[in-house]
Amino acid sequence: MKIGIVGAGAAGLAALRHSLQQGHECVVFEKTDKIGGTWNYTDDLDVDSYGLPVHSSMYQGLISVTDNSQQVYLTGR
Repeated sequence: MKIGIVGAGAAGLAALRHSLQQGHECVVFEKTDKIGGTWNYTDDLDVDSYGLPVHSSMYQGLISVTDNSQQVYLTGR
């Protein structure tokens, strides 16, 4: 089955992984040049090149508290 996934944020990447594990052919459509969705840091907090508002959950100076198991998952180490 061919599947189109809109957005390369957390949910889109999870859908991609699950669909590929099931043997499906997938294409991900992302409006930016980066994956991560709202968890992708950017200094551009106004509008993008299409005039659409930019939303981000990341910001300069953010301190995130995670336990060791999450850090291993995120870094792969």
